[in-house]
Amino acid sequence: MRTMMQLAAYLSLAAALALAASATVRAQEESSSQPVEQQQQAASATSSSEQRPGNVAPPVTPTPAYPVDATPRVAGKAGPWIGAAGPLQYGPFSIRSVELFGVYDQFYASAGGPESISQLELIRTNIVFDKLFWRSHFILQYTPELIVFNGHTSATADGNNVVNLGATFDISPRFAVTLKDAFGVAHTRQAFSDALLLSDRETGGVVQNYFLENTGTHLENTFSAIFNYKVNPRLLVTVAPTYIYGDTHNPQGNYKVNDSNNSFGLTYALSPRSNIGVLQTVEFLVPVMPATTTGFFRTTGLFYSEQLSPTWWVTGRIGVEGARYPGFNGTNWSVAGAVTMLKKFSTGDLAFAYTRGSTVTNFITNRQTENADISYGFVVSHRFKWTNGLGYYREVGGNPRIIGKYALSSVQYRLAGGFSLVGSYTRRYQSSSTPQLISGDRNTFLAGIRWEPAAAVGY
Repeated sequence: MRTMMQLAAYLSLAAALALAASATVRAQEESSSQPVEQQQQAASATSSSEQRPGNVAPPVTPTPAYPVDATPRVAGKAGPWIGAAGPLQYGPFSIRSVELFGVYDQFYASAGGPESISQLELIRTNIVFDKLFWRSHFILQYTPELIVFNGHTSATADGNNVVNLGATFDISPRFAVTLKDAFGVAHTRQAFSDALLLSDRETGGVVQNYFLENTGTHLENTFSAIFNYKVNPRLLVTVAPTYIYGDTHNPQGNYKVNDSNNSFGLTYALSPRSNIGVLQTVEFLVPVMPATTTGFFRTTGLFYSEQLSPTWWVTGRIGVEGARYPGFNGTNWSVAGAVTMLKKFSTGDLAFAYTRGSTVTNFITNRQTENADISYGFVVSHRFKWTNGLGYYREVGGNPRIIGKYALSSVQYRLAGGFSLVGSYTRRYQSSSTPQLISGDRNTFLAGIRWEPAAAVGY
């Protein structure tokens, strides 16, 4: 704890110096650019609501979803990027958030043996470069994480590091291009988070976090280029090639893949609040290590999204998937799809998400996977919120198969100046039929302080 107190003191001193320096520079540049209408209309719905005090009013502009997500989002959040806001900003550079947590972690392996107990301190921040030029918007978010284990950093307790890049180019009123890149390194201890199902109360965005733990280190980079062309005020054509590189290191060996996933979508606006569309995807999964046959996946499906009211969003897609997994012969045909829902109440919000399909993971599989999450956030008072969530992950089919579950409860108490006190407890269970993933039960207690001046009081 002595180390944690020293780190807290250094962090407070750095923040104070930065606040003093920021008072002498020009006022912050509010990045309130509005993306092209066809790019989810998300940023326009939150550009002002996320920065005003008090309970946030419902968005004026409806925000139905689209089959291909072309919206740059805040790192670790479900909401769209609406610009940096806060005192720690100099020109296009800013610090959007800083977190300092103490963590107590217990792990019980399914194979038996002594329990593993870790006590550590975690520092995480979000450093941003945000620049508008001509008809373009460039966003770079770097989220480094440092873990202090028993008073010093250790190779077995390295933090995760994430880099998110987003760039939008409004070529014309009809044509827009969005580039997105996400790079992340996740270690065995990777789920030190107070939220696994992310939701945004202003745009209805819902994002599932992957929570299965591998036995080593997983590196992944995803690059997407989304081309949107507006044929007329209602019809949108989208072409989106995506490239994924995955590299997993564990005691059993290395697992490397190259993945090319290409999407084509047609979206028709039934009304300002609802979209319907067709989505076709073609994917090639090429194992580099160990080398084997190329996987081939193709999905044809329908998409529907509607904002039923200013406080209720639903989105769904369903289709037929043909999957030929790497190293296996024949094609498996099955149903694939996803459903998300977000409902706001006067005293809280309810979010739900379900996904079924074949996706790139940090382990080798020849099956579809299912992932379901639900969370309810209860606003106890203007400053205090209590959130509870459950999640379930499994391979489709009979045993042996991979299964993961979690239950999470977190509290947040907002202080002045963008500071919040945060605490959470997470119980996770993981049963693996492959040595690439761990098997056992984990209890994680987290408590600390978060500084995030741009966060909405509506959470």
